[in-house]
Amino acid sequence: MRVLISGVTSDLGRAFARAVLGAGHEVVGVGASAHRDLPAEVAFHAGDAATAESLVAGTDVVVHLSPVDREAPESGGIPALRRMATAAARHGIRFVTPIAHGPDAADADRVVRDTGTRHVVVRSAPLGGRVLDWQACRTVATLLSSPKDTQWRLLHTDDLIRFLLYTLTSDRTGVVALAAQDIVLAGAAREVLRGASARGIPSWPMMSTSDRKGTARDWGFECGWTSADVLVDLARGMRGRTLTKDGAKEDVTRLPIPTEPLPRRRPPEEGTLVSVALPSMAVECDDRIDARYPVFSASQTAELFPSRLTPLSIDVHLAGLRAAGRALARIAGLTGAVADEWESRGHAVFGHHVYAGVSSAAAAPLPGWTERTVTEQHLGPRADVDLFPDGRPSVPSGLRGIATRMGARARFLRIARRYRAAVRGFAAAVEAERLDEGLAALPDAVLAVRARLLADRLAEGWTLTQVGVLVAHAAAGPLRRRAKGDVAALGRGADIVHEPTFAAIAELAGLLRADEDLRALAEWGDPEPVRQKSPEFAKAFDDALARIGHRGPNETELSAAPFAERPELVFLAALSASRKPEPEPPAPAAEPAPETPEPAETPAWPTEAATRTDFVPSPTRREPDDAVEEPDTATEPTRPTPDEPAAPAQKAKRRFVEKLAIAGQRQQELAVDATIRYTGELRRLVREWGRRQVHAGRLVDVDDAFYLTLDELLALPADALNRVERRRDDRERLAGVRMPAVVTGSWRPEVVDYPTPEGKQLHGIGVSAGVVEGPVRVLTDARADVELGDVVVVRAADVGHAAVLGAAGAIVTDLGGPLSRAAVVARELGVPCVTGTRDASARLARGTLVRVDGVTGDVTVLSPAPASVRA
Repeated sequence: MRVLISGVTSDLGRAFARAVLGAGHEVVGVGASAHRDLPAEVAFHAGDAATAESLVAGTDVVVHLSPVDREAPESGGIPALRRMATAAARHGIRFVTPIAHGPDAADADRVVRDTGTRHVVVRSAPLGGRVLDWQACRTVATLLSSPKDTQWRLLHTDDLIRFLLYTLTSDRTGVVALAAQDIVLAGAAREVLRGASARGIPSWPMMSTSDRKGTARDWGFECGWTSADVLVDLARGMRGRTLTKDGAKEDVTRLPIPTEPLPRRRPPEEGTLVSVALPSMAVECDDRIDARYPVFSASQTAELFPSRLTPLSIDVHLAGLRAAGRALARIAGLTGAVADEWESRGHAVFGHHVYAGVSSAAAAPLPGWTERTVTEQHLGPRADVDLFPDGRPSVPSGLRGIATRMGARARFLRIARRYRAAVRGFAAAVEAERLDEGLAALPDAVLAVRARLLADRLAEGWTLTQVGVLVAHAAAGPLRRRAKGDVAALGRGADIVHEPTFAAIAELAGLLRADEDLRALAEWGDPEPVRQKSPEFAKAFDDALARIGHRGPNETELSAAPFAERPELVFLAALSASRKPEPEPPAPAAEPAPETPEPAETPAWPTEAATRTDFVPSPTRREPDDAVEEPDTATEPTRPTPDEPAAPAQKAKRRFVEKLAIAGQRQQELAVDATIRYTGELRRLVREWGRRQVHAGRLVDVDDAFYLTLDELLALPADALNRVERRRDDRERLAGVRMPAVVTGSWRPEVVDYPTPEGKQLHGIGVSAGVVEGPVRVLTDARADVELGDVVVVRAADVGHAAVLGAAGAIVTDLGGPLSRAAVVARELGVPCVTGTRDASARLARGTLVRVDGVTGDVTVLSPAPASVRA
């Protein structure tokens, strides 16, 4: 179907256009001027009613969204309505228009009826919701100024869009009243909207709340939002926004909830987008890039997005990351092409994996960052990549540049002061908005509108998370500088609070370790006998699932199963950790000596005193077959070896600014945790929605729902099954492809190169001190059984991997840095850890005997894996 939408650039018009596209229809749009957030798939024409009239021929339905109210922004008034309705009647085309509750509503009804067109006129109640356009702002002004006992029926923007979409395929015509069924009093509304200001905004006229004929319910349509719910959503949207008569204005420093997904494939103002994949590797979900910003990295995204995502996960999470990119661009005061790159391609998807844009981040670094720190964070300290092969993009310089940077710092400081409260409010909202009743009992309308709310909440969560990265990075500068010369600065301590599953697993492991008979029973691998034998363990196990049940392997993937659905993973992780003796408690750290200037030549590794206090080798460390040549102690400091006795690990002495950095990371992890909780809520909803579509014969399998975008899933286009099959084939085709850690204008699959020969070294970043030798265990699944003393090698440690690291003798990752999940867990366990090796998980086979040096970052192959073990 070809749908013409006038007023397509308004808030309502853009949202409706996305819904129509999701239903599989073609959209032609007309507006006063182009809007950067209009979906790229819309065939847009800038102009007035005359332009729209010229486009009526050849369409199937005309939806007129230009306001009739003369005080509304971009109003075409009654003349534009008459012109469009007459053109539709002339061509025999169905005409649909919503008329806002106001003084011109009766005249608008008569004008449309007199044209003789097949029409649907929607008489909407006062509109509201978190999308605060001019109508919602007027609704707030009305509720604040009306007498307390005045009764009102309200209508949510989501329900108006759902009904307009419904009318496209309905044969019914006429005038229909659309409003929620319940009634709210203005006095009660003022309590919900407490603190709101609507000065200078006109009000709606009084309305009748009595039941009447010709309502949407007579058409078989149900609203998903009640009037009371609309009030709550209005309050939700007003946080961080100022109301005006033309719509709300955002204050980015107050971190308002995003209410509109930004276009994913919006082309730049200058230039075109190009594919980065080989033709044989290109898939539908791939992003195209602006060749001026060609470098992308997975080092900072692999922990949160470790696996190939399904299309639905890509749709909702990338929308959230684009919203975060817009917020950061506004904090930095960016404009033009660089701002567009931050918003549209600050994160991109290649091969169903999420990458962060390095070129865009380096083009205009945020407060606390420089091009060098951006490069080191994403590409490593030894990276040699041309970030701008076509020349450095233009950014403000001189006095304008100074003013831009000063403004960015001022906004950053305001955000830093509010960040903790914003995160805690977001975490509290998860609990308040969780549905206690079963999803199966809810009508389709409620599920549909709730899905969109959850998507917006995810966008808010990713915005808070990305702002948290900025806050934590700025505060952690002294800690990073201290750690460059002394890995012991990253010792045990408060860092571990960032790792949500570690404490729960450690507690369960301690209970098993304390009772040898209980642990022997647990070795059978079944948690039920253990629970029956030990009520204490049963309670601790249930408490652990209550705390971390929403987390799990590949937790950002909507089709994945969290720990709550796979409790055996928690049990097996605790069992594995219990096989290792409990680490000694950290020794109290001595007061730091007064800082002295560094010598002209710094040794290749820290001094003996600096390293041995943090050196805790694995209890099952293996002795090397041949003695390792020791450095000349006459000229170089002594370096720890596997033969040296271990001293207890120290708890790092934290300075004030370092405690501030840890606090920032703690709040960031709280934001991540709440975002994962919302992901779990959306996961449950999508499965229930998919089950209903299978029952109705629209989908074949419940998992088909994960291969559609959210707009497609809620509208189900006619070719939905073809889209599912095509995208499923794309994802399965990439199953055996190892994606590169860095994309530089194009990408090719990484070639697996093992076994690595004896004596070969892999290099990374030492982030947890110690030297250990042991056999390699490459983790590809969170269910993998880690044996005591194994050197665990993983591409990036997500929550699922972190849960099984308790028995590890050492940890090696391809991606990550000093504050990555693997590094934090390793320091708490007191085992060596090397991150950022780029390809250790591909170049080291299972069973390879290696030495891991957590200070220098070297991983040395002592002997290749036997062929029988590798197989």
